[in-house]
Order: sequence, then C-alpha cells, then structure tokens
Amino acid sequence: MTQVVRSPFKRGLYLVAGILCLLGLALSWLPGIPTGDLAFLAAFFFAKSSDRLHNWIVNHRVLGPLIANYRSGGLTQRTKVTATLGIVLSLGASMLFLIDNMWLRIVLFLVGCYAVWFVWSRPTRTLTVPSPG
Repeated sequence: MTQVVRSPFKRGLYLVAGILCLLGLALSWLPGIPTGDLAFLAAFFFAKSSDRLHNWIVNHRVLGPLIANYRSGGLTQRTKVTATLGIVLSLGASMLFLIDNMWLRIVLFLVGCYAVWFVWSRPTRTLTVPSPG
C-alpha cells in the first residue's frame, strides 16, 4: 500500500482527486465512463490522502473485489470479454439509435476503439485452482 503523503496541500489534492473519481463512478452507467478505472484511481488517490477512505474503498462490497483482483495481477479473460461486450453494445446502440450526426458517431467509434484497446492492454490474470489437500 502507498503511504499517505505528508504535505497537507498534496494530501488535499489527492483527496479531491479521489472524491472526483467517486463522483465519476456515479455516472459509470453511461457509455464511455469506465467503472474499473475510476475505482482504481480513487483507491490510489485515497491511499495517498486518507487511510480511512482507502480502507473503505478496498473493503467496499462491490468495488473492493474489483480493486483486489486488479492488484493481484490484472483482469481475467472473462472480465475483458464482459467489458468489451458492454462497450460495443452500449456505444453501438448509441451510434445506431440515439445519434444522427455522422461526426459524433465517428467520435464514439474512436472512443470505443480506445476503450477496447485499453481493456485488452491491461495485464491478463489467470485464475488459479487451489490444489487439494
């Protein structure tokens, strides 16, 4: 775990950044807003600013396992496939049914390409089966 910084000014900046990431999580149901990345960033910023908030986020019933899995070696293949499907379906539906402007469709397509690339560029963690005995 990262140690909390000593400077009150820097600690305040990290705290504000962590809170902004949490606020961004409230919008993560929208296409293009990454849930995992914001949770990872919030955990990082809280580790540098507040032990209490860092402990809260890493022990959160939803975000905690996501952060723990990422810290233990990356994303599983299943997580990557699920994220890719979510990105493609949400942005694809938006481009087909909600947006008339061709330029905006192109921008969404490029954002989707970047998001899929980002997911697949993260380390892949293999699930290990516990040995009997």
